[in-house]
Amino acid sequence: MRRWGWLGLLWVLGLWLPGCRRAEPTPALTAAEIIARAAATMAGTRSVHFVLERTGAPDYLDAARLMMLRRVEGDLVYPDRLRGIVRVFSLGVVTEIRIVRVGDRTWIALAGVERWEELTPERGVVIDPRLFFDPERGVPALMARVPLQLVGREAVDGAPVYHLQGELASGPLEEWSVGLISGRLRADLWVDVRTFRIHRVRLMELESDPQDPTVWTLTLRDFDQPIEIRPPSGS
Repeated sequence: MRRWGWLGLLWVLGLWLPGCRRAEPTPALTAAEIIARAAATMAGTRSVHFVLERTGAPDYLDAARLMMLRRVEGDLVYPDRLRGIVRVFSLGVVTEIRIVRVGDRTWIALAGVERWEELTPERGVVIDPRLFFDPERGVPALMARVPLQLVGREAVDGAPVYHLQGELASGPLEEWSVGLISGRLRADLWVDVRTFRIHRVRLMELESDPQDPTVWTLTLRDFDQPIEIRPPSGS
């Protein structure tokens, strides 16, 4: 009797103490639900540090076909401010160009040089990563309209993420990259499990050289930090 009395007491305590109760399983999210949450989260982002890298066959930023884009790193502030360093490959030399964009105006300067010049369309173009946040044409919004598959859960820089994958036409991406991103794409996205922020996007152009495919990788971090971007002094 006493043994059953103690067991009965423990059973009652188990009903009352949260630590003794079995946790309810967390409902699994579908790929569509994950990307919908990611699109909503990214639409509310106000600043972010980004790295955009391109590998594969050469493509050019200028009409003279001299400058090949390799990497852009910098900061974005919603809705229309950007600063960063563009790494280009020209005539066998790697050159770094600083860039500041405020609204529709863009200024550039060679790294280490304080002389800023306004970049006009006649001189060249720079991909406008601001459109990544666009609620209609940005990457998250575009992915929300594509049938993606959930590959699984992984880790990016120590953070648990969902890995999603699918195929899509470049569509708006071709427009805002001034034709640099084109054709059918295989897209991979890594979305934070807790915050639903997108940590990384990888776009491979399926119509590029299979031996050296064109791949665009966008990495995002340091979300919503206080950043102030102004036109260069004396511009």
